[in-house]
Amino acid sequence: MKAIILAAGMGKRLRPLTESRPKSLVEVHGKAILEHQLESLAKVGITECVLVVGYLSDVVRRYLGTEFRGIELSYVENERYDETNNLYSLSLARREFGDGIILLEGDLVFETRLLEALLDSPASNGAIADRYQPFMDGTVILPKGRFAGSMILKRDQGPDFDYSRALKTVNIYKLSGDALSNLIAPELTRYVTEGKTGDYYEAVFADLVSRGSLELAIVLTEDRKWAEVDTAADLEYVESIFPAPAVSLR
Repeated sequence: MKAIILAAGMGKRLRPLTESRPKSLVEVHGKAILEHQLESLAKVGITECVLVVGYLSDVVRRYLGTEFRGIELSYVENERYDETNNLYSLSLARREFGDGIILLEGDLVFETRLLEALLDSPASNGAIADRYQPFMDGTVILPKGRFAGSMILKRDQGPDFDYSRALKTVNIYKLSGDALSNLIAPELTRYVTEGKTGDYYEAVFADLVSRGSLELAIVLTEDRKWAEVDTAADLEYVESIFPAPAVSLR
């Protein structure tokens, strides 16, 4: 199983930190977010990782090179990073899906134990999710037992949306080769063909879950910490909840 990290975005809300480097290279306790992620991937035995890059992609390539702590690194270029969203980035990497992937976004800081829990899950396809809190933003899962009953994107969460049962997606997934080749890749292609390149890839997951085509197990974060870095306030929060100097802890 390989990892795919989506790291093509511009990180506008983190300026001026992202004027000369992409968001994924912003430092948490003196170390780039991508380094923290790759350290965790190495600890759980991942030996191959594909990074989808775009904004200042040459900076990422120079910084990481082609190998990191035993992980072979390769790159897919999203040249349209400034006009597309992560659905398009993931579609560009579909030839790299192989027999299964760990999918994550390049702005996450998390404990290695989250990856361990996801990989230990007996389900072929899984999503890490947290109990919804009012400060959270983005796609949520409404559970049906141990699985996703539905996925609701932010755009579909109206003012009267009931969050009492909602779980926030952490944006780390385990996806099987079968689901990728037979379900997800064709849907990604359809979305792109229809010009929906500004959508999030979770729109595809939500469609497949709603149709009963994709069975997505829920792996709860429980006491395992994580955070998404979109703003300077997020960066301050991340450094407050994770001890220095190590972020990805066993």
